[in-house]
Amino acid sequence: MFSKKEEIDTTKIDTIIGKETVINGTVEAKGILRIEGKITGKLNTSSDIIIAPTGLVEAEIKCRSISIAGSVHGNVDSKGVLEIEPTGKLFGDITVAKLSIGDGAVFHGNCQMQGQNQPVPSKAKPEK
Repeated sequence: MFSKKEEIDTTKIDTIIGKETVINGTVEAKGILRIEGKITGKLNTSSDIIIAPTGLVEAEIKCRSISIAGSVHGNVDSKGVLEIEPTGKLFGDITVAKLSIGDGAVFHGNCQMQGQNQPVPSKAKPEK
């Protein structure tokens, strides 16, 4: 769940991709996008994405924040929060500022946290 400050305002959804809609190609959006159908290709928005439980996205995604209750197959680059709801499934690598994974959610991939430019500490060598 997003905190109050980061929560997606679902009353301001600009575009809804309906349950029976299938889109192949590149989707460019400026406002909040709710996906209940299927998108294959690329998905780019400077705003937020909501993937409903019926939503299926097979695409590379770039967005501000994203909430996944359906399925995503592809890499995600989120400048804000990436939230995988308990019903959500994400198969792909992610680059995020903040990550939230609900109980029962599925995530298969690698995660890189933005703003974490510190080197990974090496394992300490045992003293002789």
